[in-house]
Amino acid sequence: MTDLKKSEILFLYESSYNIPNGDPFTGEQRYDEETKKILVSDVRMKRYIRTYLEDIKKLPIYVSEKTGAGKTDSKGVLKWIAENRNPNKKIDIVELLKEQIDVRLFGGISTLGDDAKNIKVDNKPMVNGHTQFTGPVQFALLNPSLNESNLRMHQNTTHFTSKAENTQGSIGTTTLVPYSLVQIHGWFNPKVAENVGTTSEDLNLMFEGLWYGTSGDGSSHSRSKVGQNSVLLIEIVYSENNKKVYGVDRLIQLIPKVDKKGEQLRSMDDYELDFTKLFEAAKTDKIEAINYYTEIEIPGFTDILKTKERTNEDSKWKEKFKQMNFTSSKK
Repeated sequence: MTDLKKSEILFLYESSYNIPNGDPFTGEQRYDEETKKILVSDVRMKRYIRTYLEDIKKLPIYVSEKTGAGKTDSKGVLKWIAENRNPNKKIDIVELLKEQIDVRLFGGISTLGDDAKNIKVDNKPMVNGHTQFTGPVQFALLNPSLNESNLRMHQNTTHFTSKAENTQGSIGTTTLVPYSLVQIHGWFNPKVAENVGTTSEDLNLMFEGLWYGTSGDGSSHSRSKVGQNSVLLIEIVYSENNKKVYGVDRLIQLIPKVDKKGEQLRSMDDYELDFTKLFEAAKTDKIEAINYYTEIEIPGFTDILKTKERTNEDSKWKEKFKQMNFTSSKK
């Protein structure tokens, strides 16, 4: 793990006439009334990644509905994993948790406590029931879109009735987001990664899950999430663990075209992205590399990186930009 370094993550994806992240109580899209920007939670993004890694990559996930216990029952989940997904017959909860890739990425906790001894593996009681790992990968609690949006009311009818005595389905009302370009801001801490055993392959798989899990694979393939496309993924790698670029979430700016306002945007044809601040940050010694991934040509970004500079001094900052490669592992 010596190759892992402190970094920050920016992930841009667009949505069209869907609900990027509904409130769990109302089902309505999370929304900042003052800025008119939609909000997407860290929990939503982690769910995209977990589902992709579990369903597509077939990797062991701790926070899962497929453990036979329900993802909110920590004790039941650990008992199920110990008895059903424990080929090495481990009795240490610490080691068992480390085998789950989402724990190595986002952290995890055992609430078994002293009850751990009641779970037997080959007639041996489990140990370390009081265990908690902080995840080396964290996302902002709420991530605003780069553009403003006016929510649209949408009504639909259900075919089946909710009760046997009803003679027809019901009418439902919800709000849709016509268009948004969401920016997810994340952080990776290599010191925390040492404690939980995170590897560079884990991080690469996380990026893969973030990209594909958001744009149609896994849990993003649903009625409320169709219409999402991953646009750009950036990892800003620091030269030293004590280095810091302030305002990373403001390094990319969205500029509507002259005849458009933020809430009138409906596609990438309606605006431009300004990467000037990102390029300026790349010229400092705080940043060692900027890894990125995109599957489209982005004016002001991909074209600039391809342009040859006149002097070696001007080209040095461009050499920090390196394209990620995780598509080879996608099956």
